[in-house]
Amino acid sequence: MTMTDSQSAQRILMRLETGVRDVYSSKAWKDYLNVLARFHRYSYRNTLLIYMQKPDATMIGGYRFWQNEFSRYVRKGEKGIRILVPLRGKNEEDETEITGWRTGTVFDISQTDGRPLDIELVCPPDHAECDPMFLQALLLASPVPVYFRKTPEGVNGYFRPLEGDITIRKGMSPAQSSRTLLHEIAHALLHTENNSCARADRIRREIEAESIAYAVCAYYGIDTSSYSFGYIAAWSENRDLDILRESLAVIRSTTCSLIGVIDAVRAPQKLS
Repeated sequence: MTMTDSQSAQRILMRLETGVRDVYSSKAWKDYLNVLARFHRYSYRNTLLIYMQKPDATMIGGYRFWQNEFSRYVRKGEKGIRILVPLRGKNEEDETEITGWRTGTVFDISQTDGRPLDIELVCPPDHAECDPMFLQALLLASPVPVYFRKTPEGVNGYFRPLEGDITIRKGMSPAQSSRTLLHEIAHALLHTENNSCARADRIRREIEAESIAYAVCAYYGIDTSSYSFGYIAAWSENRDLDILRESLAVIRSTTCSLIGVIDAVRAPQKLS
């Protein structure tokens, strides 16, 4: 019996239930965030599916995409990456909405042969750290004022929601200042009084801010070796699945929007 698109999509959704739980482990989390950094424009579900099936993927597309856009061809026998594609229809108000899901198949560039690509797939290591303007771009991308001040021992930075500003420890390296500032910008974007994410527990707020900072750093090639997520498994162990899914979606959407803002700010700098 042939499985319908709807049945296939339902099986993938059921598989994702396990995948959401499994990714919340200290061992898997960094690997997942590295995939998220490369595919932040995809939904959290499809990012997770890519991680579960081919975590080393760098650029993906459908069979005809590779043929038509890059004159490349999927090698015979290659197993595709299954993702979810929304089905859209009109509701009673004549507005377009998602009515269901079907499955789609994509392939990584490593599964293809053909004409070489003349585009850069992944930022080279330490690319942003060699760019003296990157920290300046973060300052411009911040939604609140940023001040470099003396801070208490062991505190590299903090966001004050009532005052609406960020403080970063004076004298740190540009790379450490960038990592800290990204963390605090994530708090400023998510954890203000008027944002529903602010009602999350403290550990979840820290997980979200640190994960967003990690993913953005990974995208721009900033060293991420100092990041640690050893506490994530204990926090997630007895959490409701809806909370875990919600947090994944928040991390993905905030990472995507923050990269978009940083890229927009950096564009004029590259031209000058």
